[in-house]
Amino acid sequence: MKFLSKNKRIIDSIVSQIACRKRFLITIHIYPDGDAIGSQIALYILLKRMGKEVALINSFPLPARYKFLPNSELIKHNVTIPDSEAAFVLDVGSKGRLGNMRDHINNIKTVINIDHHLGNDRFGIINWVDPHMSSVGEQIFHLYKHMKLEIKKPEAICLYTAIVTDTGSFQYSNASAETHLVVSELLETGIDHTRICNQIYQNIPVSKLKLLQLALETLSFDAKGKIGYMFITSDMYTKACAAEEDSEEIVEYARNVAGVEVGILFKQHSKRNIKISFRSKSKIDVRKIASRFGGGGHHNASACTINGELSSVLKNVVRVTALELESS
Repeated sequence: MKFLSKNKRIIDSIVSQIACRKRFLITIHIYPDGDAIGSQIALYILLKRMGKEVALINSFPLPARYKFLPNSELIKHNVTIPDSEAAFVLDVGSKGRLGNMRDHINNIKTVINIDHHLGNDRFGIINWVDPHMSSVGEQIFHLYKHMKLEIKKPEAICLYTAIVTDTGSFQYSNASAETHLVVSELLETGIDHTRICNQIYQNIPVSKLKLLQLALETLSFDAKGKIGYMFITSDMYTKACAAEEDSEEIVEYARNVAGVEVGILFKQHSKRNIKISFRSKSKIDVRKIASRFGGGGHHNASACTINGELSSVLKNVVRVTALELESS
C-alpha cells in the first residue's frame, strides 16, 4: 500500500519525539468513542513496543461496550497524573474537548496532536491533522507502517474498532478506497471482525433500550419531513438508569427515517447544558451546522454543546438546520 507522502514530514517529527523521550501520556476527548479508545490503545501498544513508559488517562470512564479491547483495563480516569515528558492527544479538535485533562495537558511542554477533524485548533507542538483520513485509527495504522512495525492481532482489533465505528460501519463518506485497503490489511492479521462487531453493536444493555424507548416518544419532524429530531432529558437518563454512553447511535433512528435528510438528538446533561448530535445522509454537511454553534466533526456526523434551556435550544437548532437544508 502506498503511503500518503504529504504526511511524511509530520510523522518523521513524531517518530523523533518518540525516540528521544521515555515517559508518555495518552489522552482522548470527553464522551470517548470507539475511534478515540481504539486509537489510544493501539498507540499504547506501539510505544510499549519501543520500550516507553505510558499512561492512559481520560476525563471520562471507559464505556462498557469497549471493555473487550486488549489492554482496555489500563485506561484510567480521575487518578493522579504521573510525570510525563510528552503527551499524545488523540481525536480532539480543541482543548475544550479534554474535560478535566485540559489543565494537565497545559502543563506538558510537548503535546502531539493527532486528529482528523477539519476544524482542529492545532494546539500541539506537533499537529498531525488530516481530514482525509476516516479516523485517528487510520492515522495510527499509517504510523505503524511508517515505523515499519508489524501490526499484530491486539492492535489490529483496536484499529478495526476505531475505523468501523467512526465510519458508521463504512456507511459514511469518510470511508475511502484507502480506508478499505487499510481494513483489508487488518483483517489479514486474522482478527474476528464478526466478534468485534457483535461486541460493539449486539451487546446492548437494557438501560440503553429503555433510554431509546423514551427518546423515540419525543420523535418529531420539521422542514417537510427532511429533519427528524428527538431529545433526552436528565430525568429520562435517571428513569432509564442510563449513562451518556447509552445514548450513542440513538440519533441514527431519526436520521434513518425515509425522507429525513438530517437527524438531530438533543441531550440534556444539566438544566442548561445541551449536547447536540447531528447525523445526515450523504449530501448534507452537518459539520457546517455544528460549527455555527461552536462545534464540529465530520460531513455526516457532528456535534456541539450549547448552554441554554432545552426548548429554546431545540427550536433554534432546528430552525438553523432547516435554513441550511433550504440553501443546499
